[in-house]
Amino acid sequence: MEIEKPLMVVAIDFGTTYSSWACSMRHEYEDNPTKIYVRQWIGGEHFSPKAPTTVLIRPDGKTLETFGYEAQNRYAELVEEGQHKTWYFFTRFKMKIFSTNELSRQTMIEDITGKLLPAITVFSRAIQFMKDDFMNQFKSKLEGRLEECDIRWVLTVPAIWNESAKQFMRQAAVTAGIRNEYLRIALEPEVASLLCIYLPVKTFAISGSQSTFQTFKKGSKYMVLDAGGGTVDITVHEVLGLGKVKELHKASGGAWGGTVVDGAFRQFLVKLVGDSIFQKFSLENTDDMLDMLRTFEVKKREIQPKKDSAIVLRIPMSLINIYQNETGKVLQESISQNEFAGKVKIINDKIKLEGTFFREFFAMAVQSITSFVRTLLQNKNLEGVKSIIMVGGFSECQILQESIMSSFPEINTIIPQDAGLVVLKGAVIYGHNHDMIVERVCRYTYGIAGARPFIKGVHKDEYMEESDVGPLCNNIFVKIVEAGQHVKLHERQTERHFNLNIEDQDEYSFPVYISSSASPTYVTDVGCTKLGSVTICGIDTSVPLKDRKVAVSMIFGGTEIEVEARDVHTNEITTVILDFLQ
Repeated sequence: MEIEKPLMVVAIDFGTTYSSWACSMRHEYEDNPTKIYVRQWIGGEHFSPKAPTTVLIRPDGKTLETFGYEAQNRYAELVEEGQHKTWYFFTRFKMKIFSTNELSRQTMIEDITGKLLPAITVFSRAIQFMKDDFMNQFKSKLEGRLEECDIRWVLTVPAIWNESAKQFMRQAAVTAGIRNEYLRIALEPEVASLLCIYLPVKTFAISGSQSTFQTFKKGSKYMVLDAGGGTVDITVHEVLGLGKVKELHKASGGAWGGTVVDGAFRQFLVKLVGDSIFQKFSLENTDDMLDMLRTFEVKKREIQPKKDSAIVLRIPMSLINIYQNETGKVLQESISQNEFAGKVKIINDKIKLEGTFFREFFAMAVQSITSFVRTLLQNKNLEGVKSIIMVGGFSECQILQESIMSSFPEINTIIPQDAGLVVLKGAVIYGHNHDMIVERVCRYTYGIAGARPFIKGVHKDEYMEESDVGPLCNNIFVKIVEAGQHVKLHERQTERHFNLNIEDQDEYSFPVYISSSASPTYVTDVGCTKLGSVTICGIDTSVPLKDRKVAVSMIFGGTEIEVEARDVHTNEITTVILDFLQ
């Protein structure tokens, strides 16, 4: 049974590059919703509110060794000792389920050396680490005060993920030991806006004349641009008052996050020294590679849009030495004779990059985001949007900030302090009050396969089938909701009745399809995809077959699809199993 008012909410922000957890007690939320405890991790000589999303699994392929900074350091030790080849080291693996067309419980993902493990194992071990880490941190404080049923867990996912990916994350959390009924899936840009409603004005950087009070007053419309490590998630809301908001446009975005910049930097290094040398360096000197990427991450946030001064990074001597040993050349001498001459210079263990050249690493990601926002704002349904709220770790990048501000000067750009923590903290607020977002917009058209009386010349001949009531056309896409349709929280769609036709049949299954088209004709049309299946269990077989029917209604207004089914004869609610993992 779901917890109505949990005594504590724990949110896990599972990011592509960084992850963390945060929590608050019920009484703290009621007193001050922004009073939220965020875990602090030790990274080198500094504390950080997030840890790298890195997982180290032992050679048995099942047991988690450690996570985050500790995983990076432990793996570097294994590499140095030459014992790493049988271990599994995963980093930045979240996007792999976003890019998988047919996600299932058997989906495999590669670690950095190409070894495979089930994705569900890797994700569940990471979530279990977060869960156990919270319990260890708060065990002494909570002992005797809280039971398992007093805690609601919230797990964040990108709003542009489909139902299969959301269910995958839920399954991973359940495998990690979080009970299904105590878990909520939260959409990242949505929960970010919930925190912003409560933040004081002094915690925002604002371009333009409009204050945050005006941004969140009744009737105001604003866009949330959640730029994370992997994805950029965009949603648009209208404030309804009394702490409620509704979605105005279906969640949209793409894979234009900060890892695109990292990828451009990596490609530069490959061009600089050659693919085989860079691979050798990455595998044999993992600690040096990770140090270099950490330094780049810092510079990525510090780089200013129009400052032409050079950017200096530490380049590991191990990379310089491998290059010289493999080619017989000095790296700086090679640079002076290739395409990087005048743009890149190596002095001892430092690499100096011209400012304009360094900013080119950002071009693809920043241009993609800015162009997409421009296209969205041209939508007539979004007239009146006065503010863009930038959240997520990549939103702390000054180059991206400047691009958005200069491209849309008529719109206020609002950047909360610690933009990279806004999703995490907002997820805690969402866990206490998940009814704040009262209306959403469907990203797809959803339907089921049905049959209609066959009409010659209208329907496809190959789908015709004779029946007791005459010829029928099968594979008809029976629409439930349409892409772009506004659906209210807890709103049930039209109830549909299904007849059972086998004497001992006590369950009934049907497939669910999605389409990007508003009105597909057949479930086999281009753009239609089988999302998964719905199974209704526990149907009363003592009821005469002619009276045996189930009524099914689907609910689309939440962060996940819900299905309710009842036995028409007994009027009792029956068990429903949703399976969107093929």
